[in-house]
Order: sequence, then structure tokens, then C-alpha cells
Amino acid sequence: MDKFTVIKNGLVLTLDKKGQTGYFNIIIRNGKIFLIDYERKFNEKEFKLKNPESEIIDAKDKLIMPGFFNSKLVSSYSLNKVFFKKCSYQNISSWLSLKLVDRYLTQLENSGTLKDLLKLSYLRSLQNGEIFVNESSISIEKDFFDIHFTDFEWIRQYYNLTSYDYKISPGQEGKISYGFISDENINNYSLSSIRKNLSGKKLKLFIEASLSEKSFDSIKKVFGRSFINVLSDMDLVSADTIISNPTHLNPVEIDILKQRRSSIIISPSDYVNLSYKKIDFDELILSGINMIIGTGYTGNDILSELKIFSTLISRNILSYESILQLAVYNPSLVFGVSNLTGSLERNRSADMIFFDLKDLRNTVTLPDTDRENVSEFIIQNLTSKDISDVLIRGEALIRDGKDQINFIESGQNKSYEISQKLYSAGKYFEFKEKYLMRGRVDKLNENMTEEEEKKEEIFVDMTETGEYVGEGEFTILGAKEDEFEKPRERDIPKTEKQFNLKEIKSLEKDMNLFEGLEDTEEIIKPVKAKKKIVPDKIITEDTDEQKIVIRDVKPLLFDDTAFETGPKF
Repeated sequence: MDKFTVIKNGLVLTLDKKGQTGYFNIIIRNGKIFLIDYERKFNEKEFKLKNPESEIIDAKDKLIMPGFFNSKLVSSYSLNKVFFKKCSYQNISSWLSLKLVDRYLTQLENSGTLKDLLKLSYLRSLQNGEIFVNESSISIEKDFFDIHFTDFEWIRQYYNLTSYDYKISPGQEGKISYGFISDENINNYSLSSIRKNLSGKKLKLFIEASLSEKSFDSIKKVFGRSFINVLSDMDLVSADTIISNPTHLNPVEIDILKQRRSSIIISPSDYVNLSYKKIDFDELILSGINMIIGTGYTGNDILSELKIFSTLISRNILSYESILQLAVYNPSLVFGVSNLTGSLERNRSADMIFFDLKDLRNTVTLPDTDRENVSEFIIQNLTSKDISDVLIRGEALIRDGKDQINFIESGQNKSYEISQKLYSAGKYFEFKEKYLMRGRVDKLNENMTEEEEKKEEIFVDMTETGEYVGEGEFTILGAKEDEFEKPRERDIPKTEKQFNLKEIKSLEKDMNLFEGLEDTEEIIKPVKAKKKIVPDKIITEDTDEQKIVIRDVKPLLFDDTAFETGPKF
């Protein structure tokens, strides 16, 4: 018995070739779009009489469009994007915390944690309206794959796994692709190995082309040519080749990609957060190369990525409808499902998302229901949190914002638990404390070494106007004065001397040449023994030294002959 679902009263953006947009009724039969009532002739009563088991969904105040494709989802980092705060394409391959997280998740004893992480990531992706995911985590290796990917039934979206472990067998065609991360160690052997692994297999090849300067210079040195030219010479550029986040593209390389009908994945958040060099998106758009969008390492959801991308390109170079197609129709061509999904039209899978417009801020006030105006409204006004319903193959996996399939039990608690494990594995708190400690030490050393420099005091000549015309900084301590300009008074010492004046009335009484010596009984003076004549005293030569004693000597005025010794010639 056929199962019917009718969606009525909703504003529908079909994104089909005709670009039909309006308030249409959609009839779904057995998971496929059976009919789109563009003219609104649908009679609900008659339909219910014929199909009493049918479900009627009133989509009033809802905007309906095809679901998004996430062409690059890296689930292993989805809960721990904080590790990328100090990363760039220059150092991401050597960032220790990311390596520790990858090593933790690749260990077989942690396979349960990795599977829970994938489930959480896909549930969040589903809530963001992403009906297709291309998983690009490097942590998924063969041992994990053999245990948890024996079938893909537990994944409810359209799915593709980009494997960086070439031991994983493709198995189901259309589910597995190979990935290659370019670095400075690229050589002929590594590229030949890729070509050998792809030989005889109809597989997509995803090439990470976010080259650091070191990688770019290494490739030029080893091969003498640019990266895309090297890949082309090795027959690794074709319609099945997808170049991810290229940071170096010249016009010749763009022309090669266009001729080989290759595609380019853009992760706008990664370009903003990680890229040191931006490519010209306008040039890519004008070249006609097929472009698709993914969240990459640092993005949150596809709608946010489309918003960012719309700001990175020139105005009016790409219509808003075409920007939406980067995450809808274009990737459906790349992943080979354009015959199943990528637009809302008859006989396509009933894959669609509903935006809730009940919030006054989301009220549609468009003058008409033109597809470009509606597309602009979605990109400019709506967010992933406005997505209320997600249908895949006609089944409502998200209804009124709630998970209908118990994708993972107690998702919020599980999310917190896994995050703590990954923070611990990546040594986030240890490295943070070391970083803070290093900052404190550097600041302390800076404060200790910052001593005020002693500036030499100089006198500066000034112009007559008082203007300084020299170079450098100086402090005025005073004006220079030449010696001849100083007043004479400045040379006179300021200390005052006091003199005791006494009038002499008598030479004998008042003039005493030996004043102060009255109390001295003896003055002892050593002299060499010589025959001398001294008044009232005879000095002999009996000893080497004699003491001269002066007692009551009367001064002999104007006669110094008494002090002469020896004969006078």
C-alpha cells in the first residue's frame, strides 16, 4: 500500500531548472515527490477520502527548500575547534594537540568514543539541514572501518567517506573516496603510490591543496613546476578530482582544472581563520569551474559558510540562488546523486528542510516570490537554528527541532563527556597553563629589564624665537650662561669671616709675640749635633742628639748674629 504525505501552505523554493518559487502543495508517495501542485488545485477532502492513511502537514509560516550538502565535514574536530585558535595552514600539519587527538581516536580501544563522536556530528549536521555529508576525518582507519562500517545503515543521511588510509577497500561504490594531504614531503614516489591505488577503480580523489609556503617551495624545488601542473603530469587531475581549499592557483592552473572538469571545495571559515594567502574567488567564479562548499576544520554549518562566502566575493558577480546551489545542486553532480536529489521536482527523492518563519524577525516581507529574492532572504536573514524540520526520503528525521529517530541517546551529556576526553587527549589544559606561565615569565623579565635610561644633561642652542630645530628628545634643565655674562658678585664667596681687632697701646705690654706659649714649660726639638752658639746655652758634640731647652730668653731685637753658626767668611 502506498504511503502518502501532503505538505501544504508552505513557501517553496524548488531550485529546479525553471527556478519555480511560490506557495505550492507537495505530494510525497513512498519517499519520492509524486506531484508539486504549482497552481494550488489540491483538494484535501477528496484526497483524504481516497487515501485515508495519508499524512497532512500544514507548513504555514514555513519556508521549504532542498536540503544542504556538506562537502567536507571533519567530525574528529567538531567538538574541539578550540584547538585551531592558534593554527594556520602554515602549521596545522605539525600542531601537537591535533596530532594527539588524532592518535587518541585512531587507537582501537577508543573506537567506541570515535563512533559516538561521529553520531553526534551527524546529528548536529542533520539539525543544520545537511542531508548529505562527506566525512573527511583522518582518524578513520581500516581497523575502525572494518568494525563500525560493515554497513552504513546507522547513518541516515546521504554519505561519502573520504579515506586517507588506502588499506580501506572501496567496497560500495559511491560511498568511499580517497584523500591525499599535500605537504613538503611530496615526491614522485608518493604520487605514484596514489595513482597505483586509484588504478582500475572508479573513485573520487580529494586533494588537500591548502599549501603552506614551505610546502609550495618544496614542490617547486623538487619538481620545478607548480602543484596542479605536477598533479596533471601524473594523470591525477580529472573529472573525479576535487581540489580542497587551494591557496596557490595561477591562471594556467585554473585553466587545467577547467579543461579536466575538476571541482574545487571551498571552506570559507577555514580561509578566514587559517589561510595566510587568499585566492581570487571572483576569478574562479568567472572561469566556470564547478565549486562546492564544506564546513572544513573550523566551520559550524553550511548555511553559515554560505553567508561568509557571499561576503568574500564581489557584489553581483554571483546571484544568491547560485550561492545556494554551491551547497545543493553543484555537489549533487560531484557525488553522482543529482538524479536522486538536489532539487524539489517530480520523481526526485523527498529531501527537504523547513525554515520556521513564525519569529517576527523572520517574517517574509518580500514584494513577490521571485526565486532570487527568496534566496537572498535565506542567506541574509535565516540561520541554521531556524530549521525546524528535515525530511530525507520522505521521512521526518527532525520535526519541530527534535530528533525523531533517537540518533544518539542523551546527546548533550555524551557531547560533554567526549569533549572532556578530547581536551585531555590533546593536553589542552596543560598546554594552556604552560602558555600562560610563559607569558607571565616573559612579562616579569620585561619589567626587570625595563630600567629608565639615564639621559646625559646637555645644553641646547635655541633660535631667537625660542624654537628648537634639532632632532631627538630632550629635557630642559636650565639656560646656559657664559662666564663673561655672570655678575661679578657671584665670584665673591658668601661665607663671612670674623676678625677680633684690638688696639695696641704699649709694645711691651700689649704686643706679645709668644702669646699662647706662657703655659709651655719646654719645647723639644730634635737636631743633629753640631757646634752652635746659642745665648745662655752651650751645645756639645758628646751625643748624636741634644735637647735644647729655652728658659726665660729675652728677645734680641735687630740683631740676628747670635743665630749664625760657624766662622763668617
